[in-house]
Amino acid sequence: MPDVVSRVMKINIRARSKDGINRLLQDILGGTAGHDRGTNTIGDFEGSMVNVGGVLFDVMIPTEPDGGLAKVIDKHGEGIDSICFAVDDMDYTKQVFADHGIEFARDQAFHGNRVAFVHPRDTNGIALEFIQSAATTDD
Repeated sequence: MPDVVSRVMKINIRARSKDGINRLLQDILGGTAGHDRGTNTIGDFEGSMVNVGGVLFDVMIPTEPDGGLAKVIDKHGEGIDSICFAVDDMDYTKQVFADHGIEFARDQAFHGNRVAFVHPRDTNGIALEFIQSAATTDD
């Protein structure tokens, strides 16, 4: 039987601009800027990575003032958006959650990877994202 998750992949942070979050993650906490993926994302935002003490933060900045991420920030504010886990077997992970009465809200392909989300209402207010890399995806 595989593990439900293989590791914490990253913590997704939502912010209105890069300035404030980079000040915190890089200038104050000493993080190192990583890959800037621009708008190569699922959604209406641009993303960039910052490594702080071996933990990868994916900074998400809205690109559309009326888009989905902007609306989430308006409603819930800036801060931690979700925790992302790497999984080796998405179907197994989804089955374990289903066995506990938790359904996935979305499951889709993105650049060959399989990406799925659990709604925070089912996980004590914590939004969870799961990614099965293309190397372990059979599609």
